[in-house]
Amino acid sequence: MPGGRDSYMHGRILRRLCYACVVTLALLGLQLQAAEEGRGAIKGITRGADKQRLADAQIVLHSVEDNVDKKVLSNKDGLFVIGDLKPGHYELTARKSGLPSSAVTAVEVIAGATLELNLSLGAPVETARAATPEKTGIQSIPETSSLYRAARALAAEPAPTATVASTTPVAPPPAVSPTKETPIVTEPVVSDASTPDAAKSDQPLMAQATPPAAPAPSGEAPAAANAPAAPPPVDLETPFAFADFTWMLSNPRNHDEVLDGKYFSGEFRVDTNYIYDYNHPIDHTLCCTTEGERTGEFVIQALGVGGDFHAGNMQGRILTQFGAVATAVPRNDASYSLGQWQLNDAYRYLTEMYAGYHINFQHGLNFQVGDFLSFIGLFSYYSFDNWVYQPSYVSSNTPWFFTGMRAQWFPTNKLKIEPWLINGWQTYAKYNGREGVGGQILWRPTGNWDFVWNTYTLGRDTLGNPQRSRYHADWSQEWKFYEKKSGQGFHRAAMTVTEDFGCESGGGVVCTHGNVNGRPPAQNFTGIMAYQRLWLDTKERFAFSYGGGVMNNPGRYLVLLPPIDGATATTGTPYFPEAPGLPFKGYDFQLSFDYMPSQWVTWKVEWTQRGSSVPYFTGPGGVTPQITTGPNAAPGTYVNNGNPASFVCNDGVFVGAANACGGDGGLWTPDLRKQERRWIFSLMVKL
Repeated sequence: MPGGRDSYMHGRILRRLCYACVVTLALLGLQLQAAEEGRGAIKGITRGADKQRLADAQIVLHSVEDNVDKKVLSNKDGLFVIGDLKPGHYELTARKSGLPSSAVTAVEVIAGATLELNLSLGAPVETARAATPEKTGIQSIPETSSLYRAARALAAEPAPTATVASTTPVAPPPAVSPTKETPIVTEPVVSDASTPDAAKSDQPLMAQATPPAAPAPSGEAPAAANAPAAPPPVDLETPFAFADFTWMLSNPRNHDEVLDGKYFSGEFRVDTNYIYDYNHPIDHTLCCTTEGERTGEFVIQALGVGGDFHAGNMQGRILTQFGAVATAVPRNDASYSLGQWQLNDAYRYLTEMYAGYHINFQHGLNFQVGDFLSFIGLFSYYSFDNWVYQPSYVSSNTPWFFTGMRAQWFPTNKLKIEPWLINGWQTYAKYNGREGVGGQILWRPTGNWDFVWNTYTLGRDTLGNPQRSRYHADWSQEWKFYEKKSGQGFHRAAMTVTEDFGCESGGGVVCTHGNVNGRPPAQNFTGIMAYQRLWLDTKERFAFSYGGGVMNNPGRYLVLLPPIDGATATTGTPYFPEAPGLPFKGYDFQLSFDYMPSQWVTWKVEWTQRGSSVPYFTGPGGVTPQITTGPNAAPGTYVNNGNPASFVCNDGVFVGAANACGGDGGLWTPDLRKQERRWIFSLMVKL
C-alpha cells in the first residue's frame, strides 16, 4: 500500500518517543520523591523544674551548618514540632521569661527520621533519640496557609491502635503556598505534635501509637473526650503568621482554600453585580468608577482564574481579568500610546502576572518582576476582599496596579520593606523617558494593628509632557478594637483611616501656591477616607460596614475621565477637560450589609452616594450620542470637537456649517450631574 512503510516507520518513531517520555517522567518522579524524602524533623515537650509541661516556651533551633535560627512557641501542653529540616547538626534551647533557659542541646537530624526529646528549663538535658516518623498535626501557621489545612486533614485521621516500630522515612510537610504578603517558606514551618489524644500523654514522645484506653465507668465520660483540643503553637518565623489578619480591609477573609496543591495553589474569583442608579441614564452607562460600569443590568464585573506556583525557591503568580473590569481599567492608562504593540490589549486580560525568587535571609527576601497589585489607597483590587463594594475616591483615583520590579524584605516577622522600580503610575508602559520609584513599608506590631506607608516619586506620567514629575504618599492605619471569640451576638469591630496626598511639578505646574507672583497653577491631590466594620455574629455570617471620604484634585490629573462618547485617557474629551487650574472636589459615603453563608461566598447590598463640585456623573441623558430623527439620522451627528465654532460629523469629516451634516443643526452634549446615588447588589465568590 502506498505510504505503508513510511507510516510504519513514523509509528515506530512515535512509539519510541512516547516510551522515552514515559521513562523520563518516571525518572523525574523518582528524583522528586528522593528529594522529598531527604528531610527530617524534631519534636518534643518543654517542661519546668517540677517536671510539669510548660506552655508558651520559646524554642530556638540553630543550624550549625547554615548559621540560621528558627523559633517556635510550645502550645499549652508544652508540645512542639519542627519539620522539613535538612539533615545536619542543630542546637536547641528553650526559653521563657522568668525562668532559667534550658541547656543547649546538640542534635543531629537524619534524613527520613524524627528526633524526639524533652527540653527542661533549669533541669538536666535529656538525650535526644531518633524515632519512627509519624504524621504531625495542625501547623503553627495561620489558618490561611495551605500547610495548616493539609496538616489539619492529617490530624483528623484515626490513630493506630497497636504499638509499632518502624523505620519508614518521614514524609515532609506540604510546601507553604505564597500569599500577597508572605514569601514562600522553603525551609521550616513549625507544627503542633500528633493528635489530641497524644497531646495529653505525659510519657516521653515515642514514634508509636497509644493503645486504646480502658472503657470509662458507666455515666462517666473519658477525660480526653471532654478535654478541649490544644491550640497550635505560634509561628514566629513566617512573616505575619503570628496572628489572624483576615479581619482587615483589603485582605481575603477565607481561612481555607479548596484548590491548594503541592506545587500550585489555584485561585478562582467571580464578581457579579446589579446596580440601580437613581439618575437612570438612557445609555445605562455609569461614570468614573472601576467597580461598576452599567446600571439596570446584570453585569459580570470580574472573572479571575489562576493562582500561585511554588517549587523550591521559585515563585510565580498569574490571574486572569475577564469581565467589565478588563475594559474599565485599561481605558484609564494612556502610557501605551507612546509607541506600538498596544500593551493595553496585550495585558488587559491579566490582572497579576509575575515571576520571582525567594532567598532564605532573615524572615525572607523576594525579588519579583511583572505586573503587581498596588496597595496605594488601601482597598484591594478585588471587591471580595473589601468591606464595601464601591471604594472611596481616595482609593478609586489612585493606582490599582504597577508594572515593574519589586523586592520584598522581611527583617522581622512583623515588618516588610518593599522598594519598587516601575514603569509609571497605574501604567502598563512608560509615558516618557524615566521610570518611577517608590515603595511600601508594612508593619503589624500585634494582631490588632496594621500600618502601611506607600510612596511614589520621580515618575513622569503625563503623555506628551516629559518635564512634569509626580510625587505621592499614602498612609493607612487599621485597628481591630473589639473581639469576642465565643458566645452569641456581636462579635468584632474594626476601623481604618487613610490619608492621601501628592502633587505634580514642572512642565507648567507647581505643587503648591500656584498663580501667585507669576507662578504656574498648582496641581496636587489631597484626600482622606475612614471606614468601620461590625461583625454581627461569632460565626461571621453577617457584617455591616460604613464610611466614606473626601478629595481635592485641582488640575484633575488623578480624576477618572468620564467615558463620554467612548473617551479614554489617551483621547481625552472636550466635555470634561483635565488641565492645570481646573478645579475638582468630591465626597462619597457607603452603607454596606454582607451576608456570608460560607467563607468563600459574599452576598452584599450597598447604598452609595457620591458628589462633586462640578458636573461629573452620568445624568438621565447619558454620555453616549443617541440616534436622531430624519433622513440623515445617525448617532452623534453633531459632536463638539473642542472648538465652539466648528462641527465634526460622525464620520470624522470637518465641516464649518451646522447644517452640513443634516439634521436640525444643534450640538450634542453629554448629560453630566453633580450627584450620584445608587444601590449595588452583588454576589462574589473566591476559592
